[in-house]
Amino acid sequence: MDLHNNTVIKVNMNLPVHMSESDAAQNPGCVNLLKALSQHLTEDGTSKHMEEAHKLAKEKMEGARMGYLEKHILHHEVHQLLTEHNIASHEVAPDSKTAQFYEALQQCVATAEACDYLSERNDSEEHGDKATLLGLEKDKLLAGNHQKKMVSMIQPQLIPLIEERLRKQCEELQSFHETDSSSTTGDELTFAKATQLPDVLRSEKMKLEEEKKQLKLAKLLRNKQFWQYNQILREALHTLEKLITNHRLRLQADSDSITTDWLDARCHAMSLKIRVFEAKLLCSTYTPEVLQAMKTARQQLEGAVQEREKDLMRHDQALKNYKAIGSDFEEIVREYQELTAAIDNKKWALRELKQALPEEELGHR
Repeated sequence: MDLHNNTVIKVNMNLPVHMSESDAAQNPGCVNLLKALSQHLTEDGTSKHMEEAHKLAKEKMEGARMGYLEKHILHHEVHQLLTEHNIASHEVAPDSKTAQFYEALQQCVATAEACDYLSERNDSEEHGDKATLLGLEKDKLLAGNHQKKMVSMIQPQLIPLIEERLRKQCEELQSFHETDSSSTTGDELTFAKATQLPDVLRSEKMKLEEEKKQLKLAKLLRNKQFWQYNQILREALHTLEKLITNHRLRLQADSDSITTDWLDARCHAMSLKIRVFEAKLLCSTYTPEVLQAMKTARQQLEGAVQEREKDLMRHDQALKNYKAIGSDFEEIVREYQELTAAIDNKKWALRELKQALPEEELGHR
């Protein structure tokens, strides 16, 4: 069992998978397959052959990157030096020797940047034509560079300046990396520490990677313990449920019977209370005066109902009589409507005539 658990831990450590003990127990063939794959794959799932090729390519790229960064840092520092000189020259005019030095440095930098630009253009040209900058080719720029003669004069003065600037930056990086800010060391010791800073950082990085692996291993062991404890707890819970099921309900029938009798008695008592409350409510609501008034209202309502029933019977009889007449009834109704309309027209004419007569009498007067 321990050998099986160790195999699972090794598989989880060597491959980007997470397999629990229960999964491994249910799928032993998958464990063997992953164990065989771990001989050919890295921790991130890459082929070991591809990992070696990638490592070689990465080392070559790192070398090219380091060369580029060195040149970039020197180029940046020269530009910073020129920028600081230009800012300072606006406040205090430099002497002729300093001005000549920075002017020559500026021209050398400009020429070098132009040549570098033309070199890149020539490398990227599809045809054989040479690239130009403002009509000038690289050979002409180099031939016309009058500062070549001054390179031997510039370098002795430029190199100490660049070294001093880089030294200060290295010391600042060292002081930033130094955790114990209270410690004070000399400049030489600080610079010595700064020169060892890349190795220190690499060592710290390797230490962190090792601690990361240890944490991963501790996590796997913790997960293993968790699943073991979880399985034990599940088994204990299952055993406890069986014990409860077998022993806790022996007297349940008697308990249910007693509870049922008690609930029945309580329901009966509640029913009696409700009936008493209903009787009290009826007595308080329907007093003798209220009953007498209700009887009187009932008699009046019954009389009104009888009257309505008589009216209904009378109207029903009239309708039956009209229906007995047959089609002559519709003729009589139509004649009645015509006579009613004629009477209304004559009434309207009489009203108009009465209104017109006084107006004529007034006119004659």
